[in-house]
Amino acid sequence: MEGISDHSRDIELEVVVAVTISPFPIDRQINLVGRRYLPTRMKIRAVLRGFVAGLSGVGFVLIFLFAQTGLVSLPVLLTIGIVTIVALFAAGGRTAVLRLAGRTEPTTDEKRETEWWLSRVEPALEDSWNAWSDLVLTVCLGAVGIGSFALLVTSSSDDPPLGLLITGFLGLNGALISLAFALD
Repeated sequence: MEGISDHSRDIELEVVVAVTISPFPIDRQINLVGRRYLPTRMKIRAVLRGFVAGLSGVGFVLIFLFAQTGLVSLPVLLTIGIVTIVALFAAGGRTAVLRLAGRTEPTTDEKRETEWWLSRVEPALEDSWNAWSDLVLTVCLGAVGIGSFALLVTSSSDDPPLGLLITGFLGLNGALISLAFALD
């Protein structure tokens, strides 16, 4: 089984198990497994992987925004960071975390960009990113932008924090930009 990915081994194992256990004739078993069971499972896996990759991308954006604006305390920022790293590991595995840390050998395109930690997020999430990730990113950035403006409007202080205004504009602009990729 050299050259076959773990994903392919799972499919082959499921086909063998379904064929040997099923009471249907052999030609009907392969039809049932091939057309109904496996594509649904693969679709669910792709949706979940994309959803988690989108959450990880949003987490890194929030870490950057909150660190720059100083809107949240350090423990909250660390909690967001831990949850984001766990989401990155769930979406892309150990390879994605190592890419983020800069431990894997970058390609020629990545060599120019790896100076800044946020530029390493895209290569780390590239393998698991799909349309569901774009949707999650769009919705979450829009919610952050609208939430920031809502907090700014309802602020009871005479001098509301400027970080809310910055976060609101960046969140809504990011949501509008990622909307183009979600609709594509």
